Amino acid sequence: MRASAWNDGKNTYGIRVGLPNRNRYFSSDWDEIEVELDGRFYTFKLTPSFWRKCPEFRDSGEPIIRDWLMRHRSLDWPRGRPPKMELVPLGGSRFRLIP
Repeated sequence: MRASAWNDGKNTYGIRVGLPNRNRYFSSDWDEIEVELDGRFYTFKLTPSFWRKCPEFRDSGEPIIRDWLMRHRSLDWPRGRPPKMELVPLGGSRFRLIP
């Protein structure tokens, strides 16, 4: 699925999957997902707002997504034009993020 980078305008980064992808690839039974970034799996919580109007998973605490975006030269972008990436479903609540 096509996804994009997300930032709260401060220090929190995330990956926005969008409402159609959320509805198709995510189960409302999940509290968290595992995402493979550069060969290593990380766990991300799905907040209540994920199931309302904010379909993105975010860094919480450790800046995992921010660091991944930096490694792939995608940390800064023009307003309204976030970098795009692929989020590949691996089965269950596991995904792989590809720049």
